[in-house]
Amino acid sequence: MTAINPFQVQHVIHSNASKSDAQRCLILAALSKKPTKILGLDQSEDISAMLACIQELGASYDEETSMVHPSSRKFSERICLNVQESGFALRTLAFVGMAFTKNLTLNGTGSLLQRNHSQLCHILQQIGLTVESNESKLPIHISGSASFKPITVNGEAGSQAISGLFLLAPFLEQDSSVSIESLKSKPYLEMTIARMRDFGIFLHKLNDDSYQIPGNQLIQKDEVHIEGDWSGAANPIVGAAISGKLELHGLNRYSLQADRHILQVIQDFGATITWNDDVLFVQKSETNKAFEANISDCPDLFPILVVLACAASGTSRIIGVNRLQNKESDRLSVMCEVLEKFEIAFQLGSSEILIHGIGQVAGGEIDTHNDHRIAMAATIAACVTKKPIHLTDASCVSKSYPKFFADLGC
Repeated sequence: MTAINPFQVQHVIHSNASKSDAQRCLILAALSKKPTKILGLDQSEDISAMLACIQELGASYDEETSMVHPSSRKFSERICLNVQESGFALRTLAFVGMAFTKNLTLNGTGSLLQRNHSQLCHILQQIGLTVESNESKLPIHISGSASFKPITVNGEAGSQAISGLFLLAPFLEQDSSVSIESLKSKPYLEMTIARMRDFGIFLHKLNDDSYQIPGNQLIQKDEVHIEGDWSGAANPIVGAAISGKLELHGLNRYSLQADRHILQVIQDFGATITWNDDVLFVQKSETNKAFEANISDCPDLFPILVVLACAASGTSRIIGVNRLQNKESDRLSVMCEVLEKFEIAFQLGSSEILIHGIGQVAGGEIDTHNDHRIAMAATIAACVTKKPIHLTDASCVSKSYPKFFADLGC
């Protein structure tokens, strides 16, 4: 049990590495024809899991020089990858791994073992692969060779598997044509496409939802800088908006990361933001206005937006909550538990939640359900409580933001 005493955010912080950006760059570096220097990696569990996986595919990483040496693309009879608890690694390497073998087994740990991967399995089958799974749960065994005809994939469950499809396509013998319907988390697919182009990959956008990707491409990038992580940074940003001030270094103000949306929401709440070159300054709100936010493209913001809503004066509305069940925890039900602990009234609809903020929360014990985003949000809630908040498991923040507690001095 970890006690978080009431505190105010009055900090200067350098943002942690974006695991989303880092994982994309590591995959592309492993597929390149020359070594790539990757600057800005950290030791989060998801980044470490991706590093281990690309090394299983034949790439190597020199921590001293920050160089990724690409795989020789030697074909293996069978490859087994353990993605740990990284959903992105699972959904991308399920495709990319098939550039190295005709028999790929993927496994993981923790909550990833209980999550449903039916969208992933279906898209793999659409490109001619045979998939065996435990009712769409891990372990997943994939066999065969990808054979691309023009396909239409459904993105209702998110964009990660589609990112995997796109990352494999340039390395197939034939060209690929992909149309997407009902895409959620579109900014994250746009991140994938931007990084692919950064490494020299050609993609032809036929219209808003259709792409043609030529095969047999060779790629390279001498050096890449990993962006700061807007998902992790959203937590101290909200902490400053409800309690103090923040000077935040290392974020890309023009980033494609969907969680950059947090800036619009805290401004609606009444906080002040300013940029000085690449340094973000956040100043506490004097009005604490209730707000409305749509998280359809940025579901990872949900836990910290619940805390922001608690700190507001009045009823805030968060739309798009129907996409929260298949995460590290069922974040919707967990955050409803948190609201009850915090003694904050709320109403839950089919795709939205109304939260009646009163400017403060009750303290108490919060079950983090081993979910890094729940632990970080509950910590920030200590900015608006008079009693300590006790976390059942604080170590789970290492999945994405290992220095979270050190940055905040908690």
